[in-house]
Amino acid sequence: MKNFSSKNLIIVVLAIVIGAIIGQLAPPEGLTEVAMAYLGIFVGMLILLITGALPSWAACLGALALMVVFKVGTIPEIFSAFAGSIVWLMIAVFAFSAAVIKSGLMTRMALKLLTVFPKNYRGQVLSLMTVGTVISPLIPSSNAKVNLLIPMATEMTKEVGYEKKSKPALGLFTACFMPPYVGSHAFLTGNANVPFMIGIMGLSFSWIGWFQLTWLWLIVVLIGTYIFCMTYCKPKEKLNLPDEYFSDKLKELGKMSFNEKVAAIVVVICLVLWIAQPLHGVDAGIICLIGAIVLALFGVLETKDFRTQVPWDLIMFIGALIGGAGLMSTVGVSTWLAGIMGPVLSPLVNNIWLFVPALCIITWIMRAVIPANGVVLVILFAIFSPLLESAGISPFVLCFVVYVVSNIWFNSFQNPFVIGILGVAGNEYVTIKEFKKSAYAYMLISLVAMMGSIPLWSLMGFC
Repeated sequence: MKNFSSKNLIIVVLAIVIGAIIGQLAPPEGLTEVAMAYLGIFVGMLILLITGALPSWAACLGALALMVVFKVGTIPEIFSAFAGSIVWLMIAVFAFSAAVIKSGLMTRMALKLLTVFPKNYRGQVLSLMTVGTVISPLIPSSNAKVNLLIPMATEMTKEVGYEKKSKPALGLFTACFMPPYVGSHAFLTGNANVPFMIGIMGLSFSWIGWFQLTWLWLIVVLIGTYIFCMTYCKPKEKLNLPDEYFSDKLKELGKMSFNEKVAAIVVVICLVLWIAQPLHGVDAGIICLIGAIVLALFGVLETKDFRTQVPWDLIMFIGALIGGAGLMSTVGVSTWLAGIMGPVLSPLVNNIWLFVPALCIITWIMRAVIPANGVVLVILFAIFSPLLESAGISPFVLCFVVYVVSNIWFNSFQNPFVIGILGVAGNEYVTIKEFKKSAYAYMLISLVAMMGSIPLWSLMGFC
C-alpha cells in the first residue's frame, strides 16, 4: 500500500491550480469555454500521470468526474468507453487467461514444446522463443507469460553452466522475454495494451484483421531477436542440456488433469472462433467471455479468481484514459490543434518513410522523462492525429508505432515490469546492467520492423 506523501499532495494541488488557470483562460479562436475546461482538466490529468502523484486509475477517473462536474459532456458521453467493446474485451480475456493459467495447461504446453528442440544453445534459444510466441495469443498478461518462462530460462542457465551475467545467460533471458512481452502486440488477445491502442485510435478490428497488419512486424522482431541471441550472446564453448531434461520435467507433471483437458478444449474452440471471426461476426471479447463462463461452469475459473486475477485497476485506467482522450475531437481540440500544428508538421506527416522513424525517435526522447507508455501515446495522438487523414495515414500506424517502440527498459522508472521479472529471476544471472544491451538491440529491431511493415500497411490502405 502506498503511504501518504506530502510531495504528492503538493503535486496534486499544483495540477489542480494549473488546470484551473487553463480552464479560466479566454478561449483562443477555434475553441469554446467547454473546450478550455476540457483542456484544463486534461493537462492536470497528464501532470498527475507523468509524476505518479496519484495512481493512474485514480487520476483518470478523477479527470472524468471533473469533466462531468464542469459539463464538458454528459455521463454517458464521458464514460462511454466503459460501455464499449474495448473494456469488455480486456475483462473477458483476463478472466479467460486466469483460468487457463490456473489449470496448468500453459506449463504443460511449454514443456512439451521445449522437448522438441535440440539441447544445444541454438535449440535453447529457439525453444524459448517458440514457446513465448505460441502462448502469446492465449494470455493477455505479459507478466504471466514471462514469469512462466523466466524460471525455465534460469534453470536452463544453471543446468548448462553458463556464467552469471554472461552473454549466453543474457541470450536465454532475451529469448524468453522478447516474444511474449514485445511480440504479443501482434495479437488482439495477446496483450492488454492492444485494446488500449484500439480504443485510442477509435477503430475496430477482428482478431485476424489485427494480425493481418502485424504479422510481418512480428516476423522481423523474431528474426532480429534470434540474430541478437545467436551473434552477440552466443557462447564460445558448446554446452548442452541433458537429452531428457524437459522430458523428465514433463513426466513429473503426470497425466493431464480434468481442468487441463477442459481448458485445452475451450482454448482450441476459442482460437478457431477468433480466426473465423470475419465469417461469423462475433466480437473476440464476447467469444472470450463465453469461454470464461464455460470454464467457470466446469470449476476451472472460480469467483475468487475473477475477483483477484483480473487487474481491475488497469482496466479502470485504460477505460478512463480512452474516454478522456476520445472527447478531444468532440469538444473541438483536435481541429484546433490541426490548425496550429499543420503548417509545421504536415511535411513530416506527408512522407510515411520520414514519419515512422521520426515517431520512433520522438517517442524514445519522451520516454526518457515520461514513465508511462500510455501518456506518451495520448500526447502524440493529440498532436499528430488531426493531420493523419489529409496525409492518408490510418491512426493505427501512429498508435502501433508509438506504443510498441515505447516499451524500452534502460531505467527502472521506464519499465518497472522488467525490474520485477529480473527480481523473479533473482537478479542472479542477468541484471538490469546486462539487460540494457537487449534494450538497445530492441530499439534497432523495432525500427527495422516498423519500416519493414510500411509496404504491407500501404498495400492494405493504412498509409
